[in-house]
Amino acid sequence: MKRLLEFRNVTISINDEILYTDLNLVINEGDRFIFLGPNGVGKSLLLKLISLGYSRNLQSEYKGLRVKGQILDKSGNDLLDPSVARKHISYSEQMDTPYNNTTIFEEAETACAGSEIDLDEAKLDRLLDTFNLSKKKKKRIKGNVSGGEGKLIQLITRILKLQKADILILDEPLNHLSFENSRKFNDVIIEEIKTKPELAIIMVSHCRAANFTDKALVYDRTSKNLRIVEYSAYDCFSDSFCSSIC
Repeated sequence: MKRLLEFRNVTISINDEILYTDLNLVINEGDRFIFLGPNGVGKSLLLKLISLGYSRNLQSEYKGLRVKGQILDKSGNDLLDPSVARKHISYSEQMDTPYNNTTIFEEAETACAGSEIDLDEAKLDRLLDTFNLSKKKKKRIKGNVSGGEGKLIQLITRILKLQKADILILDEPLNHLSFENSRKFNDVIIEEIKTKPELAIIMVSHCRAANFTDKALVYDRTSKNLRIVEYSAYDCFSDSFCSSIC
């Protein structure tokens, strides 16, 4: 298996509180994790460090943040350096994305351009059809977009980036989504895995229904570290369960 990410002696603290100490972890092709731990232990922060780097913006967001060690990508580049290109990572953040009178089509084009790939418009159309958003493809998105619709737009653009990315990072992807759209998103990711079995996934979620993860990264408060355990999702997306509530 090919290494995609490697944490080397990563220690993260905020002011006097140590969140992670001497974290050493390797994520390989095909690893698909749900990331579990209590609120406030820096799960989202760790995903941001992978996806955005140890930037001034992050230091401004997390006052007193200190990071030591390395997070290496498959080419040996240190992802803590915010100047390192992350074309192989597709990151869906937890916070809602602000839209400034753009269209879904324009958002998709921008996301793909950032990864230096051409927009697969046929795939965009299939995804929009899946989530009943086809009629809004070229409609201007304004500030009053619903939380669920905004999250779907964000997720669709991140899925389009998997044309090149080999790591998908999801921070609370099911936030604001209806049960039906959560199920559809689950099915879409499973289809992506079938097409690209080497795809690695790290997902923070308090909803443990998404069944495309087969391992868990579990935060240990005592050691301030992560351990890997086998994991099985709740089967609430099964046909028998859905038929009883949908």
